[in-house]
Amino acid sequence: MVEWRRQRARLEEARREVETRMSSSGQYGLDDAMSDELSELSLYDNHPADIGSELFERGKDLALRDVDKLRLQEIDRALQAIDRGTYGTCQRCGEQIPAERLEAYPLATLCVDCKRQDEREHPDRDRPVEEAFLTPGFARTRLDGTDNVAFDGEDSLQAVWRFNQRPDYDEDYEYLGQDNELDDNEGVVDDIDKVSNEEYKSQLR
Repeated sequence: MVEWRRQRARLEEARREVETRMSSSGQYGLDDAMSDELSELSLYDNHPADIGSELFERGKDLALRDVDKLRLQEIDRALQAIDRGTYGTCQRCGEQIPAERLEAYPLATLCVDCKRQDEREHPDRDRPVEEAFLTPGFARTRLDGTDNVAFDGEDSLQAVWRFNQRPDYDEDYEYLGQDNELDDNEGVVDDIDKVSNEEYKSQLR
């Protein structure tokens, strides 16, 4: 019980620190609107690259605030577990979590063995949720395996990859392991662009 009192004091101190950060004005740099920070009347006429650095900083500030919100929830769960008398018990196997682990990480809810097993079973848990949504590329507009023959997101990517590739000029070029059969004049908008590399070299002789 004495050890639990010490852990409670550590957790309450950590909770005060997080609450202080969340309540202090300007801690995350989110007090002002982004347009006010940029001294711009409007952001509609700006290319995203023009404010790339500012957008990154705003995203970082939001992430720091969200991390503190999650940490506060973890601290509250640990304090509630102390009140219930379940603090220090592994939520997976029910065994007692070693004191050394709780000393190093007071918010631990799994013992070392269960934590390792959990990481093996869910290796991508700490990855951004957007990755699963966007994998494979253009997953939202991928129509392969359906009866739809529309020009989808994957076709757009393939068109970009094929751009400016010419048969007999890039002989080693392979698209998805297949031979490239392209119209040599695809994308040509001027007659002079139809002159092949071989024709150009023959004119130099």
